Amino acid sequence: MDNYTTTATTIAILFALLIPIQTQAQEVLLNTDTGWNVEVSGAFPVFLVTSNTNNYSSNDENQVATRIMSGFNPANITFSVHAPTQNGINVSGVFQINNHLQGSSIQNDGLFESRIADIIIAGDFGTFNVGKGFGIFNSSSIADAGSGLGVGRFGGPDAANATLGRIGTGYTYANFNPRITYTTPDMGDFILKIGLINPEKPGGTGNRSATIETATPRIEGQANYLFNFYSGSAEFWASGLYQQVNVVVQDYSYNFSGWELGSKLNIGDFVLQGSYSQTKSIGADGLIGLNISGGSGLDQANIDGTQWYGEATYDFGDIILGASYGEGSQQQGSSPVGSAPDITNKLTMAFARFTMTDNLQLMLELQDFRSEAQANYQAVILGTQLTF
Repeated sequence: MDNYTTTATTIAILFALLIPIQTQAQEVLLNTDTGWNVEVSGAFPVFLVTSNTNNYSSNDENQVATRIMSGFNPANITFSVHAPTQNGINVSGVFQINNHLQGSSIQNDGLFESRIADIIIAGDFGTFNVGKGFGIFNSSSIADAGSGLGVGRFGGPDAANATLGRIGTGYTYANFNPRITYTTPDMGDFILKIGLINPEKPGGTGNRSATIETATPRIEGQANYLFNFYSGSAEFWASGLYQQVNVVVQDYSYNFSGWELGSKLNIGDFVLQGSYSQTKSIGADGLIGLNISGGSGLDQANIDGTQWYGEATYDFGDIILGASYGEGSQQQGSSPVGSAPDITNKLTMAFARFTMTDNLQLMLELQDFRSEAQANYQAVILGTQLTF
């Protein structure tokens, strides 16, 4: 029995010995006599990840690693402040602080950031979000049960910071950007959201950024429709995005664009969810204007990308079991500012979620990742999350 199999078996045995009970998360509330109130909520996920990365060591042998790390969601605490309702308008503010567990050989240097700093203005007219928060395109697809609460794809045995979930193996990352969005009120189970998002700038900041112009924000939109029936519900959504990029020195312009269709079917305790999207200038990694495998992001100009995944879960009350499979791919292409090869990323996952107490979950994840651009690996993951 090799090191990876021994370690993975140990984790699985430890996981099986724990007996779960039904739970429900709580929030910390503070109300004032003047009508203001404050809510504090958060989640602290921590994962023990044992991975076997193929041909990764300098002698081309597999590298087995066990790391304690963040998941797709880093640790976070969220403060929500609600003002008294005036003139039929509800105004609130949301601020979130996030902390990442770091990788190997990095001590006392966890990354702190703020992913959300949002003003929310709501009334009969709908809801405006002004500030920094989650994007729109692919946002419903990211709410999958497996990678959304777990780890999903990660970048090798010494991965640091938050992981990728199904970014690049199922969907494009909606990301947390400064934006202004509008959401319609509920119109008979139909909701429409549209927004202006800070544009992504390939090549980043600094001297190189002077060669790139992004004159207008990115436009993103999504429509959701929820249909209820006797034994469950069905949700359908469609989303899209568009942004222009001008490469000054080459006098060349191109755009980020994409469309998506997704659905979620609930029948009793069984849930089936999936989505399919096609993009332009967004590569297999599912990151707008970025490239995990190297390059400035300009090399992906005008290449065609595809993301899709399917997931099935069953809720036994205190245990949720599920499995999913997804791919992210790009077609070979070239432009005046770069070229990109054919790449396909594939991620297979099986997972379990156990509720231990009202505020504590235990999570098990088994995965197999294969890619033409990143080292293949297999992983056994045991996690726990405090939620309040």
